[in-house]
Amino acid sequence: MLGDIKEWISDNLRYLLLGLAVLLTVVIIFFVVKLVTGGRDKEVLDNRSDTEQAADDKSGKNEADKEKESEEEDGITLVSNDEAVLDVITRYYNARAEKDFETIKEINPAFSAEDEADLRNNNAYERYDNIMVYSAEGLDKDSYIVYVYFDVKISGIATPAPTLVDEYLQKNEEGDLIIVNKRSTQELADFIEKMRTSAAVQSMIKDVNKKLEEAAASDEDLQEYVDKLKKKDTSDSDQSGEDDADSAQNAPEVNGTAKATTEVRVRSEASTNGTIYGMLTTGFSVTVLENLDNGWSKVRYTTGGVTIEGYVMTQYLEAE
Repeated sequence: MLGDIKEWISDNLRYLLLGLAVLLTVVIIFFVVKLVTGGRDKEVLDNRSDTEQAADDKSGKNEADKEKESEEEDGITLVSNDEAVLDVITRYYNARAEKDFETIKEINPAFSAEDEADLRNNNAYERYDNIMVYSAEGLDKDSYIVYVYFDVKISGIATPAPTLVDEYLQKNEEGDLIIVNKRSTQELADFIEKMRTSAAVQSMIKDVNKKLEEAAASDEDLQEYVDKLKKKDTSDSDQSGEDDADSAQNAPEVNGTAKATTEVRVRSEASTNGTIYGMLTTGFSVTVLENLDNGWSKVRYTTGGVTIEGYVMTQYLEAE
């Protein structure tokens, strides 16, 4: 019996070896296919995970991105709620609400006795809520232009008023951020005006104005307050602005070199509708190129290495 089996194996050995080779090939192919499809499945899952993560980020589910966002527009990067900047601004406006003049002067060394008297007599603003900051790099390495949003509670008015203001921060010798006078130099004044006209900042201004309109529409007292502010802003618009047209047109001609008698905006055309090119600080010298009949003068001046030609109201110039 055993001899017959050995004889059969001997006669059919080549077929047995061929069968084993086929079986081995099938096993190898199976594992190769498993490996490839498994990798593809993982890749699909990874891609799906990436897609879901992107969708989460877009829909606001990524909380880390909510904490600190940046927006690039017109080459300007605005960073929201920078921790150091937010801390300084929050302390400053809380101090203003509480009339804590020691803290105010610590953060804003330029806060004058006149500023203090004004704030002591002003009880309109009770507190500043929901403070948020949007900052960008300033003229120097350790400086920031900051756009501050808050809902200000006005005395006697139930609905808070959404508000946007700008501040300029710079590190002092001790390395602490302090508020700097935005009109301390002509270069800084021009920089702030340029930033204000950028698409990124104009978009914020538009959004906050819309919020203010909606809030005012729901509260008659707030609406009345806003209307008064608009009326005042219009009358003051270019001193930083322009006063009434009659006094402007009756302003004497100024020729040659002149200096600004107050802060006054420089515009692209002889009209309050002109684009703001910059702002002259009090005492800043310009060359008067032309006096126009409508009370405006065409001027030329140089700041920060850049020569600017524009129009200002003649009544705010004084011949040197």
